[in-house]
Amino acid sequence: MPGRALPSPMREKTDMKQKNKMVRDNVFGYKLIAPTMIYLAIFMLVPFCWAVWTSFTNKRIGSSMEFVGFENFILLARDQVFIRSVVNTVVYTVGAVLGKLVLGMIIALVLNAAIPFRNICRVLLFVPWTIPTLVSALTWKWMFSDVGGLFNYLFRLLHISEAPVPWLYDAKLAMAAVITANIWRGAPFIGISILAGLQAIPKDYYEAAKIDGANAFYRFTHITLPLVKEVTVLSTLITTIWTFNDFEMVWILTGGGPSNATQILSTYGYTVGFMNLNLSRAISSSVAAIPFLIILTTIITKRMRDSAES
Repeated sequence: MPGRALPSPMREKTDMKQKNKMVRDNVFGYKLIAPTMIYLAIFMLVPFCWAVWTSFTNKRIGSSMEFVGFENFILLARDQVFIRSVVNTVVYTVGAVLGKLVLGMIIALVLNAAIPFRNICRVLLFVPWTIPTLVSALTWKWMFSDVGGLFNYLFRLLHISEAPVPWLYDAKLAMAAVITANIWRGAPFIGISILAGLQAIPKDYYEAAKIDGANAFYRFTHITLPLVKEVTVLSTLITTIWTFNDFEMVWILTGGGPSNATQILSTYGYTVGFMNLNLSRAISSSVAAIPFLIILTTIITKRMRDSAES
């Protein structure tokens, strides 16, 4: 009869079938992720462990290595070039990320409005982000060039400066130049992310606010910003990691110069490791940045998990 409990042997048999099914499902799941886990172990975990171990040795390219403990980290703390590269990395990352955030927000707001050729403009927004970094960097290097560069040509044309401005060869201008180039390349990512968030906001919210007499600034601060906050924060954190680890743009434009004015951690590590052949010292400079990257990654993971649950 309905509602009548199953006899004990039948219930035990049913429970056993469910447990066996659960085990089979778990085994099948492990089989599916096994190739990915093997790939990560071979190409990510093993090199990472080797790099950490190497940072505690005196390994140089072409020679054997011996364990030296924290000697590399102590020498880095006394290295003025490394200390300057840390400061430059913070300046470069903060300046570029803030610029990309502001420009990306402006781009998203403009492309979300009813403007002529909006779809074409949205497609063009992808261009800076999809162009290879080498092409972008070489183009900016030409524009900043003091001989035949675009910016110096415009300065002469507008009678701002008759003498060529050494954008990439002046310690006071070089950092601003590489930050500008990085902003141009990275702003589309934040712009696209925020634009996706803007399109998810119901139009009724804005129409109700207009009826209540809210001006554009009020609508932006009380409707737009709160509703795109999560996607803005997430995209900003991701681009912060990318900017922190950036290498190509700075290396191609300035090579870390002039006089280490644009030397960041990535270019410092490359210079020490592959030009000075001190591999362990170069790896140590990267290992020293791991705690910061772990914090950012943890924040991103937590926000993504919270967004998925909400």
